[in-house]
Amino acid sequence: MKWVYISGLSTCLFFASVVYANAQQTGNPQDSITVHTAPIHKKIKIVDALQRFALKDNLLSKMLRSVMVFENKRPPPDTTKVSETKYENYECRRIRNIEIVVLGPFGYSTSEKYGHEIARLQRLGDKVHYNTRRWIIKEKLLFKEGDEIDAVKISESERLLRQSPYITDDKIYLDSITGDHDSVDAIVIVKDVFNYSGGATGNPAIPNGNANITDINFLGLGQAITNSVSYNPQYIQRYGYSGMYTVPQIANTYLSTQIHYNELDFNRNYGINLSRPFFSTTTKWAGGADLEFNHTAYNVTLPDSNSYSGLHDYRTTDLWLGYAFPLKENSLYRFKKSQLILSGRYYNITYLNQQDFPGDLNHLFYNETFYLGAIGFTHRDYYKDHYIFAFGKTEDIPLGYLFVINAGPDYLQYETRWYSGAKASYGWNNSSLGYMYLSAETGGFSYSNQIQQGVINTEFMYFTNLLPIGLWHCRQYLFNQYTIGYNRLPGEFLTINGGQSGLSQFYSPTLLGTQRWSNNFEADFFSPWKPLGFETVLVAFMDDALIGNHDVTILQSHLYQGYGAGIRFKNEHFIFNTLQLSFHFFPSAGLVNAKTWVFNSTGSAGFQFQDFQFSEPYMAAYK
Repeated sequence: MKWVYISGLSTCLFFASVVYANAQQTGNPQDSITVHTAPIHKKIKIVDALQRFALKDNLLSKMLRSVMVFENKRPPPDTTKVSETKYENYECRRIRNIEIVVLGPFGYSTSEKYGHEIARLQRLGDKVHYNTRRWIIKEKLLFKEGDEIDAVKISESERLLRQSPYITDDKIYLDSITGDHDSVDAIVIVKDVFNYSGGATGNPAIPNGNANITDINFLGLGQAITNSVSYNPQYIQRYGYSGMYTVPQIANTYLSTQIHYNELDFNRNYGINLSRPFFSTTTKWAGGADLEFNHTAYNVTLPDSNSYSGLHDYRTTDLWLGYAFPLKENSLYRFKKSQLILSGRYYNITYLNQQDFPGDLNHLFYNETFYLGAIGFTHRDYYKDHYIFAFGKTEDIPLGYLFVINAGPDYLQYETRWYSGAKASYGWNNSSLGYMYLSAETGGFSYSNQIQQGVINTEFMYFTNLLPIGLWHCRQYLFNQYTIGYNRLPGEFLTINGGQSGLSQFYSPTLLGTQRWSNNFEADFFSPWKPLGFETVLVAFMDDALIGNHDVTILQSHLYQGYGAGIRFKNEHFIFNTLQLSFHFFPSAGLVNAKTWVFNSTGSAGFQFQDFQFSEPYMAAYK
């Protein structure tokens, strides 16, 4: 039981630091942004000096102005805890006019006046960027001219705009009209994301490499085009290609479509997808259709160590439709944000060149027709905050709960079985402690009086408010996951490789199991100093994971650990993305032939929000 004491250490340290930081907190405990604002916005003398020098009339000053971004002021924090609160006073008025303002990706903010001068490089970036067309923005709104103000629809429109990949931030303002107490004007301000991106990697010694280019807002229409090519002489087919075309919304229907094609060595996949989710609590109908064609290689190892490999072709068809029943209409927002949903799904997979395999391996290549129905009850709410998973961008934190029951027959090629599953999740925010999320789900197939492909999943996520520690500020994250599978098919295994499924940046191809427990802890320390305008965040990681199977349970298995530290940089004055540099150490890596030390450079967060949106019926995840 040695691992119990070691793995519990991270949890004890985590909650001890929360208690200490809350004891030291002198600001308003209900407003994490207010606590963070004062030190993070202090001007550094060297930045002021650079700004004064940049305003001079000489060659070096002009060069400095071309690459530096000097904002007149930082946008004020948005401390609204419930997203629609600021719109409630306008209820029962009508919208006279809607004005759409689209800001370029550089130089301006949705929270400040946008008439000031911006740097030359910013102007160049704005010129080569296609601003989102105003009518595209208008089609995403859940309200129109002449509508009566509904605070929920206004706040939901603001959130849905922020979820668009081509928009980095937005604000919706309601402006009272002088002499008219029954009407308001709506002003929608959005800030675009720079639409072009690309890159190339390679190894001249082999040689191999790949290159990609993406336009996430083609001609300002909100449509995305992605193309990627690769070359690897180690493959029989040395050249590979991947392409995707996405229309995220057709008119004002919130119906999206996507066409894709991928080819690498002997693997080929192409298809088309149509989808309309329950994007808001005001949505009544949702559905989707997906058609895929695959030509892929397989390699499966059986428990007796015999392996089988080859190529096969198959087609998948996936259709679903759902309806949300409106609850009793009254003035209580909880009814406006709650939905009782019924949905049904049809899934078919057809193998075009079937082969016979020994034992249970045939289960992996059976033709299958799956009918699945679900009933769910969901309540969704959101509040706004900053500096959680994004770096300063307004983030919508989901609150609420979700209860779902899935069931239906699965017609395999030579047998029929019945699937049943359920999930419950709950998320809430405590003004003094922070945000918490809990989830539990289970599912499996019943056949011949036994359970096949069964799984139980539990998740727990917690992060603190932005807590003061002297001149510094800290936010801490804890993510725990437990998964157990029973009577899984051959080749269905769990790993502890990376992220929320185990140890960050860890990889072992041989460490496999059917039970997994993992615990990920991260602490972000926001510095009060900003050298050369860089916001600096020190990051510490501590991960624990256990993996077992039917022969060796997780209580008997070895505790695998990962420790790391790094630093993140983000400079609002320079046009650069977030950069993270970190080192990771794995004390037990030698036991499974994995790397003991890993250096990582990335700006992406390992955690993410779990929303309470319910769509098509599904099987409990096992991965």
